Amino acid sequence: MTNQQLILTKYVLNSPITSLRFDEQIFLILKWARARESRFVCLANVHMLMEAYWHQELASVLEAADLVAPDGMPLVWMLRQMGMPGQDRVAGMDVFLRLCQLSPQCNVSMFFVGSQKEILERMRERLQQEFPNLQIAGMEPLPFRPLTPDEDNELIEKINASGAGLVFVCLGCPKQEYWMMQHRHKIRAVAIGIGAVFALYAGLHKRAPSFVRDSGMEWLYRLLQEPHRLWYRYSQTIPPFIWLSSQQLLSQFQGQSSKELVQSFDSYLSARQDIDSNSSLDFLTLDSEPSKIGEILVRQNLVSEKSLLLALEDQHKTSKKIGEILVEKKYISQPELEYHLNNQKIKLGEILVQNHVLSASHLNLLLKNQKLNYQKLGEIMLAQKIISEQQLKHFLLEQHWRHHGLWLVYNKIENSSSCVV
Repeated sequence: MTNQQLILTKYVLNSPITSLRFDEQIFLILKWARARESRFVCLANVHMLMEAYWHQELASVLEAADLVAPDGMPLVWMLRQMGMPGQDRVAGMDVFLRLCQLSPQCNVSMFFVGSQKEILERMRERLQQEFPNLQIAGMEPLPFRPLTPDEDNELIEKINASGAGLVFVCLGCPKQEYWMMQHRHKIRAVAIGIGAVFALYAGLHKRAPSFVRDSGMEWLYRLLQEPHRLWYRYSQTIPPFIWLSSQQLLSQFQGQSSKELVQSFDSYLSARQDIDSNSSLDFLTLDSEPSKIGEILVRQNLVSEKSLLLALEDQHKTSKKIGEILVEKKYISQPELEYHLNNQKIKLGEILVQNHVLSASHLNLLLKNQKLNYQKLGEIMLAQKIISEQQLKHFLLEQHWRHHGLWLVYNKIENSSSCVV
């Protein structure tokens, strides 16, 4: 068996953008942080992508990053046009708050690098009020100059000795992205560049209301707060991004058939081609029982086999479910457990709604039709030409991978071709 991470990506202006929903990216970060893996995460917006477009060094950093999340709404819109209709925004502040909420449940501590001492202290006060169980491993402001080799080594040792699983870096783009790349494999934690989040959370600036953020006009809200700092950046990056992204979409539409354009998960499926091409899977025949939740968590590298056996021994002594025991022991958080339990039993219709192929009301009409005609949902959609045969196979394979704990993890198993969902 081989086991490696496989993550959906799409290229926007030649930069890779992670095409996963918000919670899926959060759970990946938590999994890495719990194991104290040396990784780094970039939160990309228009400014970052244009800098990468103009500077090969930054483009190389984004290529090397473990996740490049779509922080800006223009990137989300691009991904939706490029075959990922269910993509949502992975905004820096939302990432920060969600990780502050979930980290204590996973026994993961945080280290903060960058900004100024006064801002960090204001952040500490607010964090202690809003997240009293949060473990702050350390806070280290950095001077407005490069660190000497001795200073840098001292900082690395401090972070590693603190036991932190997450390191939030606030140095501004692209400085923080270069810093994370330079410290990859030196710091035993997941580094996340979150730019303006420190100042926002400390109360120096106000965050735009949700309706402004959802409309893609947060840049204007920020410009009104900091016109002297941001007007030049926006005037130099927004117009060329609009032009280049429009050209990319136009080229895509001209160079591909409409059928190819709407196929989801093409990157993921091409990477898993050995499963697909060697499979005799009848994709209209949904199959075996989903894997047990313990097996799923082991495949996801959330729980070791030894930890699972210990939890099973505890289960025999109590009336608790295995998931409850694993959450109590802080192997996983409650939201992570719920996510994988949902994947274990997810239905095809739910996946189609998540990916905006169907609306909830349209799905209900099809399900009523299904009961009247004794047909499978996939057969009805094919008959009504709602979806192509290849698209249906893609979504049924996703359902299969979710049922068996293979989603986001590439597992080559001998009986994969005979497994049906």
